[in-house]
Amino acid sequence: MIPEVIAGVAVALPLVGAFAILALGKWPNVRDTVGIGTAGVLFLLVLRLVGPIKDGLRPEHPILEVLPGISLGLKVEPLGLLFALVASFLWIVTGLYAVGYMRGHHEKNQTRFFAFFAIAISAAMGVAFSANLFTLFAFYEMITLCTFPLVTHHGTPEARKAGRVYLGILLSTSIGFQLLAIIWTWQLAGTLDFREGGILAGTASDGVLSVLLILFVFGAGKAAVMPFHRWLPAAMVAPTP
Repeated sequence: MIPEVIAGVAVALPLVGAFAILALGKWPNVRDTVGIGTAGVLFLLVLRLVGPIKDGLRPEHPILEVLPGISLGLKVEPLGLLFALVASFLWIVTGLYAVGYMRGHHEKNQTRFFAFFAIAISAAMGVAFSANLFTLFAFYEMITLCTFPLVTHHGTPEARKAGRVYLGILLSTSIGFQLLAIIWTWQLAGTLDFREGGILAGTASDGVLSVLLILFVFGAGKAAVMPFHRWLPAAMVAPTP
């Protein structure tokens, strides 16, 4: 399989796994075997990208052009590949742990939990292999939306309240800060594609760059940056995995 295709498959495979998990919900043993097996295949796929990246290749996989200078696309580079390797490997580890945890605690809605877990991994692969800021933003928000059911998994009033805090803080910071910074970047540079030297090289003053840096930092609400960190302790009502 060529490297350009592997990046797209790495994003799509966990989604296929999620649908398989939902379809096999009546057979827990088969469902969990498929889930962990999908995690293992994903890690092996991502591992195959190490060689081409070491050889200097930077595979790209365009998906869709939304507007001039704004498109959905994937690109494999060293730092993103490292993130993808860590995320795909941890899916194997957490998947094994989660099966024992969910069964040991006799948790309800286990199929839903594992399905949304798989979708979250798909979004993480998208973040790792994003070719531009627009793609990064889209997959970043996908992580927020598909982990919301994990936070509210127990369905108790406390869990639902935690879910509202989680979704409110993460969406408001992303839309209020990160999206604003991305639009501003597009207006200054005419593109959102990641490139050597930076997207904004030579396009803005130090003052503007400083403001953009602040917007991007606070826009990453999922990093629990103060003062937007309140969602983190609230989300602890979710199952441990």
